[in-house]
Amino acid sequence: MRRHHDARRPRIALLGALALGGCVVFDPELYQQNAAGITLADRCENPSSVPVVQPALQRVVQVDTNGLGDQYREFAACTGSDLPGNEGFFAVNMHPGETWHFHIDPVTPDADPAIYVLPVCTTLQCSTAGASDLCGAGRSEHFSFRPVTDGVHLIGIDSKVRGGAAYAVTVVRPVCGNGTIEHGEPCDDARPQSEVECVRCHKVLSRAMASEAGVANDDYVNAMLLRPAAGAPLQMFPVTGTVGGCDLDMFSFDAAEGDAITATVTPRNGAPCPAGLSLSMLRSDIATPPALTDVPVAVPGATVTMTDGCPTVTLPRAARASTWFLQVTVRPAPTVEFPYTLTVDARQP
Repeated sequence: MRRHHDARRPRIALLGALALGGCVVFDPELYQQNAAGITLADRCENPSSVPVVQPALQRVVQVDTNGLGDQYREFAACTGSDLPGNEGFFAVNMHPGETWHFHIDPVTPDADPAIYVLPVCTTLQCSTAGASDLCGAGRSEHFSFRPVTDGVHLIGIDSKVRGGAAYAVTVVRPVCGNGTIEHGEPCDDARPQSEVECVRCHKVLSRAMASEAGVANDDYVNAMLLRPAAGAPLQMFPVTGTVGGCDLDMFSFDAAEGDAITATVTPRNGAPCPAGLSLSMLRSDIATPPALTDVPVAVPGATVTMTDGCPTVTLPRAARASTWFLQVTVRPAPTVEFPYTLTVDARQP
């Protein structure tokens, strides 16, 4: 469930405040007094010319793409949609093992932001897992990212709308296990919560029909971990969720080499599955679990079938032991949220 916010609506907020697992709520009236301004670079080929933002924990910066140009239309590959707006860049020094969270709020009314991270200035380094462009005009975007290379990473600020706009960008480096549930963390292992099981700062769903509701799980970094209680096998294991708006849900689980994996989404309220409902299977590119530290990739050999508009994804044989991901989305976004049951089965054939 994505914790998204509509910047067009008035609200009470403090930049830097945290709602469990959700994102900072943005108050445009606090924009000038709470965020330091930086001048974005209009090109990214020379990292030394790109301003560096390096928070110890969290920093909010104000940026403006007015006066810049649309130099890199090819970076639409980072988000999967056309980005004709002006773009600009700042940089963050990252290291493997860290987690970073980026949240962009439009200050210009009806601006439609997109944000992406690049290890180097080339589309060859684009990944939709390191980008966000889902929610539409006037709404915030956010995502978490775990680097696999050491050094400067470029953060691109772009738009689906031609021209420039002003934004507030929150840059966070949450630290798992420090006892604080920070912006971008669903939970923290060192801070127990009632009825919340937490493993490596991922919420665990260990009971049949447990719900993903209430905690953001809209990217691979915050995917909810499917792990039946008492070491029971992951066989015909059902969990529940709700998807709608610019929401998407991600779940992860560990499977052994040779396992046959099947996952199915079915409606929870008796209504038909909505048009555009999809279920995707991804795999961590780390060879042995538990990992959850690398951008997941598409799974060769996984097939999707549809029954009455409801998807089932099947992998006849896992090529290796790994961390696997399931992503539930509806595109275009429905006007009414879709409550569903996801049933997952992983076993030796």
